[in-house]
Amino acid sequence: MIYKTLRKIPMITFIEIIHDMDITRLSDEETPIDELVSIWGMMYQEYQDKYNKQNSQKVFSLSKEIDFLEKKYVVIKCAVEALKFDVHNELIDILLDFGYSFSNENYNDDLLRVERECEGIIQKINQLKNSLPKEEKSNNDSAGTIINLMASYSSVMGYDFDFYTISVEKFYSLENQVKQKVAAIEKQNSKKK
Repeated sequence: MIYKTLRKIPMITFIEIIHDMDITRLSDEETPIDELVSIWGMMYQEYQDKYNKQNSQKVFSLSKEIDFLEKKYVVIKCAVEALKFDVHNELIDILLDFGYSFSNENYNDDLLRVERECEGIIQKINQLKNSLPKEEKSNNDSAGTIINLMASYSSVMGYDFDFYTISVEKFYSLENQVKQKVAAIEKQNSKKK
């Protein structure tokens, strides 16, 4: 069997694939890896569109910015190191494109200044990383976290279900029901006060 939709794939399996990127979990039969990659790409995009709308755009934008800054930092550091040994106009042009300035009279001082200033990129990267959404637990315990969450949902709803077979769609449907029930209880409690 190959899981091809959020309606069929168990939530536990989906979360495990997200954390360990082992897309072979999508199928219990021999399936070409390129087919699994295609299926996973469609399912993950559908998941982002349906259930992770607020965070997905923010995370994607922040991740792109972090990735760009990390690469920019490496390029600048490597260029400065190379320029310490020999003058290369191409490397100087790269640094000029990044907004740094050089003069022939203060060449070595300018290199040291660029090296110091580029450390600010690391601070910016750390700020962006800190603004990414935090995960509740480590990636190693993702299955345990989702099972605990499902147990809580089961308790709130007042009925039991199989945590290992509940699909992604059904999980989020239950989550909406739990939110509605909790909101109703809170509303009822606020009237009693």
